Amino acid sequence: MKKSELKQIIKEEIIRELFDTKEKIRWREGEDSDFTATFTGPNDQKYVIDITSLEYINLPNNAIIVASELLPEEVLEMFNDGEGYHVEFADASKGKGITGLGGADTAKIFGIVINALVDKIKREKVNLVLFSAKEASRKELYKKIAPMIATKMGMKQVNNGTYYFLYL
Repeated sequence: MKKSELKQIIKEEIIRELFDTKEKIRWREGEDSDFTATFTGPNDQKYVIDITSLEYINLPNNAIIVASELLPEEVLEMFNDGEGYHVEFADASKGKGITGLGGADTAKIFGIVINALVDKIKREKVNLVLFSAKEASRKELYKKIAPMIATKMGMKQVNNGTYYFLYL
C-alpha cells in the first residue's frame, strides 16, 4: 500500500469518527453568550461551547476587514447588521487555546463539538457562523474541519486562516 493511500484511509477514518461521535448536549442561555453548553469528554475533562450573536460581539477591526474581503455582498450585509453567530469552544478549566490534553480522545471531543454545533445551528436556522483561531494548531485544525462542517450544514465556507465564515 502506498503512503498516500494510507494517509487517505487515515483521513477518512478521522472524518468518520468526527461525524459519528455524538453526545446529548443540553444548551442553555449563557451569561455572556446566547447559547452555552458544557459537557464532559471521554477523557473526563469538561468542555464548554458558546454561541454568541454577532450583534453583541465587539469584533476586532481585522475581522471586519476580512469579512468585507471574503463574504458576498448579501452575506456581508447580514454580517454588518449583526445577523449570525460567533462560536467558541474551550476546555472549561484551561481556556480557549488548544491544550493538547484531549490525547487519544481529541477526535471524539471535536466530533461531539461539531455535531452539537451542527444540530444547534440547524435548529436555530442560523444563516451565518463565524469562528476564529489564534494558535497555529487551532488554525490548522479549523482549516481541515471548516469545510466538513459547512458541507454537513449545507453552507458555503470561506476563510483567511484566522477567521472562518460559514453561510447559506
